[in-house]
Amino acid sequence: MGSLPELLMAGVDTTSNTLTWALYHLSKSPHVQEALHEEVVGVVPAGQAPRHKDFAHMPLLKAVLKETLRLYPVVPINSRVIVEKEIEVGGFLFPRNTQFVLCHYVVSRDPSIFPEPESFQPHRWLKKSQPDTLGVQHPFGSVPFGYGVRACLGRRIAELEMQLLLARLMQQYKVVLAPETGEVRSVARIVLVPNKNVGLRFLQRPC
Repeated sequence: MGSLPELLMAGVDTTSNTLTWALYHLSKSPHVQEALHEEVVGVVPAGQAPRHKDFAHMPLLKAVLKETLRLYPVVPINSRVIVEKEIEVGGFLFPRNTQFVLCHYVVSRDPSIFPEPESFQPHRWLKKSQPDTLGVQHPFGSVPFGYGVRACLGRRIAELEMQLLLARLMQQYKVVLAPETGEVRSVARIVLVPNKNVGLRFLQRPC
């Protein structure tokens, strides 16, 4: 029961901020946006709502969200305490109750793991057999939800919310950045947020 308030509170700004960043970059990368639109309507025609099973056929949709979370992890830095037993990492011994601090923002922009780390490149998350793929060099290079038994409890809910809303938007609208918005930077509050309002225009696509 103690996790319920945490799930409810943590699931608001986190998903909305991630979707804001995703739409911001899609508006600046029209070729990616068009490819995503074609993928979505190829699986779920306009006028129909996507279902959970449909997302298994939308690899670019998932890649866009993964790339967004790589660039803008919801929580830029967090920590965990190892409580079960001492562990050895890289020849160093860490006793029980050691606190580890991970800066997701820095790790997920490591150029040795993510080539061209500052650029929005969703195709890096697709299989290397597909064109224009930079590739991801380490499976734990980006872990915005954490990993293991203490990973984010709301991960699946958050992923489904974002997939559903982004798919619906890509079905029906072309997203354009408002000219007055300009360049947007991230700033760390409790979560990582834009430094100003992100103005977007949603242009209805023909049916």
